[in-house]
This record gives sequence, structure tokens and C-alpha cells, in this order.
Amino acid sequence: MKIFLFTDTFYDTNGTSTFIEDIARMSLEYNVDLRVFYSNRKIPSTLYTNVSRIKRVAKIPMPFYPQFSLIFPDYFQVKKILREEMPDIIHISTPGPLGFCAKRAAKKLGIKIAGTYHTNHPSYIYENTQSKFLENLSKKVLSNFYKDFSLVFTRSKENKKLMKSDIAIDSQKIKKIPIGINLQKFKTIGENNHLEEIKSIKQKLKFLYVGRLTDEKNVKFLIDTWNELINEQNLDAALIMVGGGKYLNEPLKNGYYLGELKKDELLGIYAFCDVFLFPSITDTLGQVVIEAQIVGLPCLVSNIGGPKEIVKKDPKSGLVKKIDKEKWKKAILKLYEKKELRNSLSKAAKKKKKRFDILKSFEYFIKTHKKVSERN
Repeated sequence: MKIFLFTDTFYDTNGTSTFIEDIARMSLEYNVDLRVFYSNRKIPSTLYTNVSRIKRVAKIPMPFYPQFSLIFPDYFQVKKILREEMPDIIHISTPGPLGFCAKRAAKKLGIKIAGTYHTNHPSYIYENTQSKFLENLSKKVLSNFYKDFSLVFTRSKENKKLMKSDIAIDSQKIKKIPIGINLQKFKTIGENNHLEEIKSIKQKLKFLYVGRLTDEKNVKFLIDTWNELINEQNLDAALIMVGGGKYLNEPLKNGYYLGELKKDELLGIYAFCDVFLFPSITDTLGQVVIEAQIVGLPCLVSNIGGPKEIVKKDPKSGLVKKIDKEKWKKAILKLYEKKELRNSLSKAAKKKKKRFDILKSFEYFIKTHKKVSERN
């Protein structure tokens, strides 16, 4: 069986890109015929002989989100590749320009289409524009985009509900893929300059946030909540913010901004912190929450989105709170004051490690695509 995967994000520091890189690596390891195609200008790694870059023909800033760009690929190159290779099925990982090109070409050639709904795009759009019109428009566009798919993966139950209610994907086509991450990369964490910076922080407890410093991640809420709490309480605690975006260097009491880090730099940061804070209400999974759990960090997450599923499942390894400043201040204070609670949640998080093995995700990914490709 031959699977071609198309993605608008690759070699990037986000959960979608990380998942695809893991799948690509394991395809080589297990001798599975899967090829990945992307269209940004990042240089292909020699680690992946099954990854190819599609020529780009245009690039424009993403509307309402200038930190990112829309990269338009060469449609005729995509069509030529599919016509000559004729894979059994294609997988579209992102509903971006390359995803639209791949879908159009595959339909014309009669190739079956599968995909993953990684990101709650309507919520992202609303959080960045506060426009209900644009949010509803995005739902209609996505509904039309996915209607011809034979299979659409989700990585959380919460996201499955949104896929049915917001973009009208047939529930029979939705499959929840097991959560997975490459556990091996946590065994080879080296020293870096940022670790020295963290070690020099004078505060006793270190709280950590990792992700884009933008509205859809609810970062302003976290910053305001933290500042209010530090003003009200004399806490011997620091908040470390990792990521880039519009709120980089926003005034933060007892706070430290590290900016965007490479993946190998980031992994070392978790182990030197005590609690992970993640207030996003738009994440369908929360890859950074999984990473924090693997090294045993207790997590405080919102009651909306995929991250709550990671910490709520037995054993309980974190706190889930409604996005409300008073509730979050109480929760942070509770985690600060109660060492026994932190230790208990940390032990529970470490126990979940085997559940997050990427092998389960990979096997389900390949098996399900094979079933779909064999249907008449």
C-alpha cells in the first residue's frame, strides 16, 4: 500500500508537525511506503528520505495572523506526482493551500482521500478577529473541504464533537487515533544556554507555559491572572514563558520570556520546572501538555478542548478549571502551597508515559488507511 501525506506545516515547532515527523520516521523504520510532501522553504533533513518539498509559486501573510504565511504550491507539480505515482490513498494533514491542491488533484484522478483535523480553525479565527461572521464562514469552508474525505482522524473526543457540530463531518468517517509521541527523544536531552538561564532563576518554584504567545492560546488571560496573583500574594515563584508572538515581553511579574526554542532545547526545559500552565481553549489535543506529563509535570488546563482529556484520565495528573481569573488564581495557589498535591499529580503523570508511545498511533494510522484504501 502506498500513502502520500500532504502538509502545510513541516519542520515546525507545533504539535501537527511533530506528529507528522514521527509518522515519517516510523515509516522508514518499519518499511512502510509512506511519503510526505510539504511546501515551505525549510531544507529537507537527511534523516527523512521519504520527505519531498513541493515548489512554491506564491507567499502572502496570513490574514489576521501576520506571524504566519500562506504558501501556495505548484498545483501542476502536485498533480504530476499523483498521476505518475498513483498512491492507493492520500492523507491531507492541513486544510491549507497545499491541502486544497492535493485534494483537487486527487479528486480528478480518482484517488481516495483521508485526513486529520488537527486544529480548531474556527475558534482560532474568532479568537484573533472577534468576528462571528468569519468564524461561521470558516466553518462552511471546512465543511465543504472535508465532505469528500473517506476518513478524518481526530486526536481527542472533544474535537470529535466539534467536527460533527461545527463542520458537519459524518460521524461514521471520524476515527480517534491514539495519542502518541516519540518517547525516545526524551532520553537524549542535552545541556543548552536556556537551561543555565532557568537554573539561575532565584524563585523557589517554577511555573511553565509553552506555546504561541497569541490570543487563540489565551495567553493574555494567563499573564493578567499571574500578575494579579503576584500582586495579591507574596509567592516565591516564577512564570517561564516559552514561545513567540504578539505577547512576547508583555509586562510579567516574576516572569521570564525565553522566546521560541528549537525542539531539542525545549525538551530540556520541562524537567527544570515544577508546574505546567496551559489556558488554551482552542487546542484539539495539546502536544505540549503531553510533553509536560511525560517528565512528570502537574498541569493546570482549561475545561475546553483536548488537553483536559490528557490530565483527567485515570490517574488524575492535573487540575482542570474554567477560564476564570479567580478560579485559576486559587488553583495556582493550591499547586504552589501543597507540595503533597504536586508530588501526587507528578507521579500520576509519569505513570501515563507508556500510553503516549507513538507506536500505537503509527500502527492505527497505517491499519486504518489500509482498510479505507481496500474499500470498493
